Amino acid sequence: MDHLDFLDICAILLGISFTIAKLDAQGRKAESFPHVAPADFEAWRLWTVSIYRLGLSACFLRVLFHQGWVLYMARYPATGPSYSKSQIALPMLLDALFLGVVTSTFFRGSRARARRRELGIVLAPLSPQQQAALAPETEEERKSTSED
Repeated sequence: MDHLDFLDICAILLGISFTIAKLDAQGRKAESFPHVAPADFEAWRLWTVSIYRLGLSACFLRVLFHQGWVLYMARYPATGPSYSKSQIALPMLLDALFLGVVTSTFFRGSRARARRRELGIVLAPLSPQQQAALAPETEEERKSTSED
């Protein structure tokens, strides 16, 4: 790579973080959370995966574009004392788009985590008290849960 700037490094780190979050949500199964309706769980999972997929795509596309732009600008340097507006506008537009998508990913990810808490999807191992609280109380509820 020719040149990495601060936003490239941030984009790489955020892209890795978003990838991990996407893979974590993508790997969850509804069977692990019997107290959550499968349709609700699947809606949450697909929504969360889409949020982080958009964020990580923006991060890695920003790095790829920047490296290509640096290579392009090395072949066609500025002829005057400064770059023209057309040489500056495209990278600035992409950086603004990148920052907007990352900000949106953080806000939407926060809403997805709030929805996860509403549904009672706990990603950490449950304590015995939490397991007892989520367990069906009657034999009929246990049978209906096992039939689903």
